[in-house]
Amino acid sequence: MNIPTIDGYAGFYDTAAYLARGGAPDTGGILNNILSGLTAEMRDFSGKAAVILILALLSSTAGTLNSALGESSAGRAAFFGFFAAVSALALACFNTALSYGMGVITAMTDFMDKFTPVLVMLIFACCKPASAAVFEPVLSAAVYVVSVITHECMVPLTTFSAVLSVAGNIGDKTSISGFIKIVNSTNKWLMTFVITLFTGINAVYGFSVSSLDAVSAKTIKFAVGSLVPVVGGFLSDSVDTVMTSASLIKNSAGAAGIIIICGICLAPALKLGAMQLMLRLCAALAEPVADARISGMLWGMSEAVTAVFGTVILTAVIFAVNICIILRLTT
Repeated sequence: MNIPTIDGYAGFYDTAAYLARGGAPDTGGILNNILSGLTAEMRDFSGKAAVILILALLSSTAGTLNSALGESSAGRAAFFGFFAAVSALALACFNTALSYGMGVITAMTDFMDKFTPVLVMLIFACCKPASAAVFEPVLSAAVYVVSVITHECMVPLTTFSAVLSVAGNIGDKTSISGFIKIVNSTNKWLMTFVITLFTGINAVYGFSVSSLDAVSAKTIKFAVGSLVPVVGGFLSDSVDTVMTSASLIKNSAGAAGIIIICGICLAPALKLGAMQLMLRLCAALAEPVADARISGMLWGMSEAVTAVFGTVILTAVIFAVNICIILRLTT
């Protein structure tokens, strides 16, 4: 039995074949690439972060002007000018982060759409038709639900949180920080619900179909030995060897799928992590000298970028964990 290929993912076959031959990923090289990638992304984003920080520091002159002239209209106008400029740059960073996040989530769901039939076919080849029949709709539903919840719920909530971070810090008389916390908490609860739901469904279904798969394997061996004339006994003895070989290919393909999912989300995740760290750093450095509203807005924007980062990681974890559970329960 040959390792299947997936259109548009040339590295899938090579990775699965390498793992099937007993190869192991280069952990040291992967860690070095992650660290170097994170450093490069922070260096690329440092220019924007420097502009944001300089404008935030210059806004302190507006506060000094207000103090000297007694809350003059000129001082307030200067502050709002700086606030608008910093907010525009922060929102541009958030928009970039959101485009990165949605692009990588779409790429992962597209890969899972193509990978699910391959994995189900390999499970069926291992003489586990019950598992194949059960896990195929679960994986398809996971891909669909993650796509819908991400685009219809998490993206609007995250965007709403970013806008509220700007709107809630324009004035100094009212505060909507509690409402922003509710929006962010709703986003986190949605993430937790999705990953718990599909992990639990896979685990429960896996335990319930294992006995059916054992019966199916024995039935296939009995049918081959009884119905095939002359060589039926020899073929029946070779069924275990075929099942073991198919299981090896299935596990290699599953591991290759997990590696590709991690590879798809790695670069965008590093970009999002760099944006998150730099925005938090700008907020922390601006807090002692700039107006509290600017540092509060930057901190809220970093929370919105963190939500996008968490959504990307959640999507990758859902797919990877479900593949691991399926591989383990069908071994």
